[in-house]
Amino acid sequence: MKQDTLTETLQQLGFSQYEAQCYLGLLRQHPLNGSQLSTVCGVPRSMVYQTLNRLEEKAAVVRLKGEEGEPQQYEPVPPGQVIAHLSARFQATCEHLEEKLNALTASRPAEVVLNIVGADDILRRASFLVRQAQRRISLIGGAQELAALEQDLKAAAVRGVPARIVSLGSPPAVQGQVVTYLGENVSSPTRFLILVADAAHVLIATFSPETPPTALWTENQTLAQLLSAFLNTEYYIVRLSNTHPALVREMLSQALEPEDRDRFARILHFLEQQAEQQAAEQTRSRAEKEIRS
Repeated sequence: MKQDTLTETLQQLGFSQYEAQCYLGLLRQHPLNGSQLSTVCGVPRSMVYQTLNRLEEKAAVVRLKGEEGEPQQYEPVPPGQVIAHLSARFQATCEHLEEKLNALTASRPAEVVLNIVGADDILRRASFLVRQAQRRISLIGGAQELAALEQDLKAAAVRGVPARIVSLGSPPAVQGQVVTYLGENVSSPTRFLILVADAAHVLIATFSPETPPTALWTENQTLAQLLSAFLNTEYYIVRLSNTHPALVREMLSQALEPEDRDRFARILHFLEQQAEQQAAEQTRSRAEKEIRS
């Protein structure tokens, strides 16, 4: 990234232009005293020390102990620590502002439904919801979209936020309650993604080969609770179908109303195939044990 771009980015995070120039100058060459830094970064010498004082307040530079009478030298705080400090301050400011704004609201604001178009923007929103989740994540989607969220899901697990995932295809390599459905929808040209974070934030997306990917995001708690219940049901049905396909097929076959039999025919056929495959594997396993004994 170019120097001008880095300076502009730091300014977006609350640095003045001189502060950004001084910090970047110290990162390139350190330790330096004020006179040396002025030469390196182009900040006027008359402004360097007051700029360094403000950077100290931002926890972006530190003073070094030196010999008495020697010019004061400065060292940059590592970028990771600076960004973490800025992030914590920004988060605290946002939380304080939210509290104050909510206190001004006489009644609950109208709920907003945000329409999102484009796979990149959809996945950025999904990633944001996963990163912000504090209690629980419920998720169903195709392998491609879940793979894009894998690192964020791993980070959520590390901070103690459990995820319950139904993967339509290869599952993401994450800790948690993950089941894989290998039936009809896996090969469907239209993929979908449903994500519920903390039973409060909902993202529903479709990825079609014929039209641009679209999604809606909302904080409607009624919808969030309904989808959480739906995803929990899907999780257990898929889990049971994987372990006991013959039982699930028999129960579903008996429960289906006549008008739904054609619509569920492929699912019943898939479960039958799974049951036959499971029975063949069990037969082969018993045969191998008998040969060994």
